Amino acid sequence: MSPAKETAMAPGRTRDVVFTYRYLRGAMIALLLMLLLSVGYQWWWETDHSCWLGSISAYYYTPARTVFVGSLCALGASLIAYKGHSPEEDVLLNFSGFMAFVVAMVPTVPDGRCGPNAYTQTPAEIAAAVRNNIWSLVVVAVLAALVAAWLKRGAMTRDPSDRPTVRSMVVSAVCGLVLLAELTLFLVLRDRFIALSHGIAAGTMVAGVIAVMVFSALRAEERHQGTTGGTGASGTLYKRIYIAIAVALAFALGATVLTALTVRGFDHLILIAEVIIIVLFAAYWGVQTKELWDLREADGAEARSARSVAE
Repeated sequence: MSPAKETAMAPGRTRDVVFTYRYLRGAMIALLLMLLLSVGYQWWWETDHSCWLGSISAYYYTPARTVFVGSLCALGASLIAYKGHSPEEDVLLNFSGFMAFVVAMVPTVPDGRCGPNAYTQTPAEIAAAVRNNIWSLVVVAVLAALVAAWLKRGAMTRDPSDRPTVRSMVVSAVCGLVLLAELTLFLVLRDRFIALSHGIAAGTMVAGVIAVMVFSALRAEERHQGTTGGTGASGTLYKRIYIAIAVALAFALGATVLTALTVRGFDHLILIAEVIIIVLFAAYWGVQTKELWDLREADGAEARSARSVAE
């Protein structure tokens, strides 16, 4: 694609911005792939493909720790940096991104299925790491929220359409309650926070992603209305794909939670469900990347927003 054509498709956007958005989307899929490869390598080479741990999170205590923590933190930053195509999506992406940091910084309980490991930490060492990491996260999150609020205030003054919708305020309130509960645990019941917050953060992170898929599906037909080469059928197809992935992801999340609470005897069901969740999210992100990549000249604020992201 020639620079002149790109400029025409995305007025006011530089070529660097165009490719930055594309690379950001691609990098998120690459991060998930790297996490799966690191866990697979640990199983294949380090245990002579003889022992799986019970969950991906349990690989925090193995040589895969750096990739586990690094990929989740990078994924969290990418989700926060990525601009959703509606106020609700943006709130949920920010929420899921923040929870990805919590999943990375608060480890799950050690898994002894594959024997002792040099990366295992004592409860006191884990508590010290959690205090250090979460305090740093909270301070930066508060500062970032203040800056974002100041920037949005200026945007709303210039353009009333940037004001939050009722639906986005409801979504913000729900996400805020979860964050408040996590913060309360951290400040008041530190031991309970260390015991519970990893699971809460992982579950709500995936729930936020599912909600993003649903909101994206509801606007898929609108995104394709008035586009050059786009049809209502195209939007309907993407809508069905997103809903199907969201349903499958919700089922996998439910199976993971139910297994963690009730099932005994089959130790790897959570691991299987987590791999399915990662693959489904990567599939959704890849399909949406293709959808946005294909959108061309469009009418309406939503279509222009999608085009500026994709092009």
